Amino acid sequence: MLKMTFAEAAAACGGRYAGPEDKLAAPLASVFTDSRSACENGLFVCIKGERADGHDFAASAAEKGAVCLAERELDIPHILVENTVEALQKIAGAYRQSLGVKIVGITGSVGKTTCKEIVASVLAQKYNVHKTLGNFNNEIGLPLTLLAMTAETEAAVIEMGMSDFGEMRLLSSVARPDICVMTNIGFSHMEILGSQQGILKAKCEIFEYMDINAPAFLNGDDPLLRTVKRNNLRFFGFGKDNDIRVTDFTDLGLEGSAGTIVAGGAVIPFRLTIPGRHLAGSAAAAAGVGLELGLSPEEISAGLSAAATISGRVNIIERNGLLIIDDCYNAAPASMKAGIDLLVSSGRPTAAILGDMGELGPAAPSLHAEVGAYAAKAGTDIVLAVGPLSESTVRACRENGGRAVHFADIDALLGEVGKYVDKGFAVLVKASHFMGFSRVVEALGK
Repeated sequence: MLKMTFAEAAAACGGRYAGPEDKLAAPLASVFTDSRSACENGLFVCIKGERADGHDFAASAAEKGAVCLAERELDIPHILVENTVEALQKIAGAYRQSLGVKIVGITGSVGKTTCKEIVASVLAQKYNVHKTLGNFNNEIGLPLTLLAMTAETEAAVIEMGMSDFGEMRLLSSVARPDICVMTNIGFSHMEILGSQQGILKAKCEIFEYMDINAPAFLNGDDPLLRTVKRNNLRFFGFGKDNDIRVTDFTDLGLEGSAGTIVAGGAVIPFRLTIPGRHLAGSAAAAAGVGLELGLSPEEISAGLSAAATISGRVNIIERNGLLIIDDCYNAAPASMKAGIDLLVSSGRPTAAILGDMGELGPAAPSLHAEVGAYAAKAGTDIVLAVGPLSESTVRACRENGGRAVHFADIDALLGEVGKYVDKGFAVLVKASHFMGFSRVVEALGK
């Protein structure tokens, strides 16, 4: 149940309510964009999409007791607005500011979701924590995430994604983070933003709706993030000049990592069960956020130990004699290389099933080639690649002494994968989300 009535929601978005007067004083039970989630006193946001118009499902939502947020007059209880997405954002922004909740905004080119999970796990040792589900991190998902907070929520860890200028500014205006974390500046969305400097500029829009002295935790091992000028920056990472440093690091391969985080006078031993050297940086960021919000070193250590990943993000699956590294949700050059490092650390025969990386602009062929060369030099036994851009991956892998096969599509790959992958193999599955590589993980699991 939200701490917001229908009257307050209508006022927040400047909408006009039509329906039974007694409904206005009722608190919203939930806010949703899928009519199948309709419930008594829920708010159904009617969104016109490419494939469907939410207004066509308004009647079925109303039958279950919901009120509709709509762009046209309806014969059912509704709040009439000019633009339902903008109205959703205004309602979420008003709701966020009505609650005494600390908001931690997580952004960066890669690693946002796993970093969000680690930070939330740490803060959960002391607070009732709300977090972004999956990657609900855009102009619709972020408002819905905020509107899922309840009166019991004490802190929220919100993932914030963008692909163009202005989008982070919008998200920040809604979420108004008290603290932010930036994981890195990579190559994702360079096709739209033009350069890594453009990506950095777009990410830094998050600061525009933060207090001028609000703490910002930035990856200090990232050269571009080191150029950021702002009050109260806290740098984290392996470098000795970072404010929050990872020391005594031990890479345990597929079993995770261990080490010590030093932040001022605090010394925090940690053990992560999520594999990947780069995630120690996220652990350091989480430690910094934890200290900022009053957690003890012991609480932070416990939270890091309890942190877990989700499907599609460095998710280790053992099935049918295979060790599958399910990292298929998204991909960028840096995360591809990190995935390959993890794969070859398995001590098994290895197969990297890789797909195209999107939105890299003119540099896409060379960046795919870079990944192929890296896989060969790292000692990957075979690369199985899908998609037109991945032809560069295969070619560079072969040129550097590796073994690689290219497939036009997933169906072609799945028809022949048994020729190259056998029981006992470790298999990395990684590509940008539009490639649909969850099908590959599912097929391997069967």
